[in-house]
Amino acid sequence: DQDKEFWQSEKSLFLARQQGLQATVNILEQQKNQKIQEARELKSKQSQLEKSRDLVLKELKITRPLVKQGIMSEVELLRLERQANDLQGEMETTRLGIPRAEAGLEEVKRKVEETAANFRSAARGELNENKAKLSGLSESNVALEDRVKRTAVRSQVRGTVKQIKVNTVGGVLQPGMDLLEIVPLEDNLLIEAKVRPSDIAFLHSGQAAMIKFSAYDFSIYGGLTAKLEHISADSITNEKGEPFFLIRLRTDKNYLGDIKHLPIIPGMMTTVDILTGRKTILNFLMKPLNKIRERAFRER
Repeated sequence: DQDKEFWQSEKSLFLARQQGLQATVNILEQQKNQKIQEARELKSKQSQLEKSRDLVLKELKITRPLVKQGIMSEVELLRLERQANDLQGEMETTRLGIPRAEAGLEEVKRKVEETAANFRSAARGELNENKAKLSGLSESNVALEDRVKRTAVRSQVRGTVKQIKVNTVGGVLQPGMDLLEIVPLEDNLLIEAKVRPSDIAFLHSGQAAMIKFSAYDFSIYGGLTAKLEHISADSITNEKGEPFFLIRLRTDKNYLGDIKHLPIIPGMMTTVDILTGRKTILNFLMKPLNKIRERAFRER
């Protein structure tokens, strides 16, 4: 768009200057035509004066003998001689005016050519200058577009914003800094849960689990089946100083219910039941006896 506006502006300027050039050329053409007409008139006048002079000289040639014979007055002879002199002087003036008119014509022609040449030279110079400017603008535009692209942060997945960590207008971001947290809107969910250190020994990746949501009654809506994917390498201590292990489980779908889908949104509280093994009723009945037996053979 900037390139288009730039070229449109330059085109308008060029057309305006072209109109100015045409107006100047038109004036010079008028002057040229005037010089051509002036030269033609001088040449025609020169021819007419030559004819008039020849007639006067012929008349003088006839009159002089008649004056000597007393047939004609000497005054008439003087008039004819004065007329011949006037014609000769006017012829000389006309003769000198013809080269001046022709020189003026050549000068006007030269001005026409010079004006056109100057216009073309100036146009080429401005064209080269504008090309250089446009090239610089294009490079700047590419750099600015790159900056805009780098300032526009896009998530690789479709999701819901859970937490915005930077909300200062004009703030400077450090490399590797988290901007916000996004919960992906995928076909399954990733659930984070805390496990007591006393229970962590029975957990391993791939175990089945049932996720219960406090927002939905489990007896009515049920829960989501999931699998254990990750167990933190070490325990973590919360604000109260209580240690726990962080685990992550992935569900098989992202909603509750079969007929009407109940949405699961970020931040919902859950209870996780992990299947660590299977026991019979006899196992539960024998558990106290087994403990007594183990203690009976232990020294104090």
